[in-house]
Amino acid sequence: MPVIAIELAMHHLLAEPEDQVLVQAQLEAAEETAMKFLNRRFYLDQVALDTARAGVPGAMLAAKDANAAAVAAAEVEQDHTLRCRLLGHARQALADAYDQCDAIAYGMVLNPAIQAACLLKLGHLFANREEVVTGATAVELPMASQHLLMPYRIRMGV
Repeated sequence: MPVIAIELAMHHLLAEPEDQVLVQAQLEAAEETAMKFLNRRFYLDQVALDTARAGVPGAMLAAKDANAAAVAAAEVEQDHTLRCRLLGHARQALADAYDQCDAIAYGMVLNPAIQAACLLKLGHLFANREEVVTGATAVELPMASQHLLMPYRIRMGV
């Protein structure tokens, strides 16, 4: 469920009421893309953030237990190649689960810059429903959504 109100999104796009289902789906995609870029989740208010953070320790324990079970299952495999693959899958699943926990633990409350970035991305998705541009020159605006999100991004990697 999106953090940004659908009414605001519809107003931003000047969309017709019959477009609401499409806008809802694209708003969810825009928010998810922003959260993936930030490597953290954002929430409507502090209460929602605190509630999400409260579940992190339990999720981490569940991930650790699932990893232990996956490793135990992999280690009984007789075929060396398959065992290595299964152990690799177990490690990746644990890393992914911990990354999700970190994204919540380092979460933040939605602010105007993040909201604007999501609405920019939504506008792009709504206006460009195809992967190709015909009859026009496609140009990325210099102050696009990533520029609004960059100050809040964590763990940028190499």
